[in-house]
Amino acid sequence: MSKKYNAALGAYEIIKQKEGPLVLGIGTGSTTDYFTKDFLLILKDKVTTLYSSSVRTTKLLLKLGFQVSEYDPKNSIDIYIDGADEVDKDLNLIKGGGGAHTNEKKLAKQANEFICIIDDQKLVNCLGDFPLPVEVKIAEANKVIPVLKQFSNNISKRENLSDSGNYLYDIHNFKIENPNKIEEQILSINGIVDVGIFSINKPSTVVVGLESTYKLIES
Repeated sequence: MSKKYNAALGAYEIIKQKEGPLVLGIGTGSTTDYFTKDFLLILKDKVTTLYSSSVRTTKLLLKLGFQVSEYDPKNSIDIYIDGADEVDKDLNLIKGGGGAHTNEKKLAKQANEFICIIDDQKLVNCLGDFPLPVEVKIAEANKVIPVLKQFSNNISKRENLSDSGNYLYDIHNFKIENPNKIEEQILSINGIVDVGIFSINKPSTVVVGLESTYKLIES
């Protein structure tokens, strides 16, 4: 089996020990898809409510026969399952390669437990080899980009809009040595919807998929 499959297996083996009924949030990305396709169906009788982080994830859940609940910021989520593009030694993340980081962060914030599933190549000493995703309001973009250039002059714009209809940018060549400070700094910029640093809402457990097994890193 692949490393991504093994990471998803690790999340399943944690969740199957939990007493139901459970409310789950499902993230977006290839590793999370392994969990959804291979293990969520096995947990179906234990799960009462599902929240989705993106249009893409919702389509997959519906295709598999699940019902997806309308997002409500007042509702609690027992466990949120998602991948990451990078994870540092303190379990800070970069997420948003799929452009869904704003909704992913909302679900992670609501969750009592956040399980992050990755393969071992996503582990880094310092965030920033992977470009940092930023979601920006279209009307504010011309003002926001010059401010973001304090972090790097290498900023690219994606062709597709976010699920919420905003611009998506990626900040390249930017080593993030203090994720919490940078997250707060970028969020304070007028016109920023959200940034793909998860340091305030980081996972309680990271499941790292290896060649033939997985390992757990807990905060």
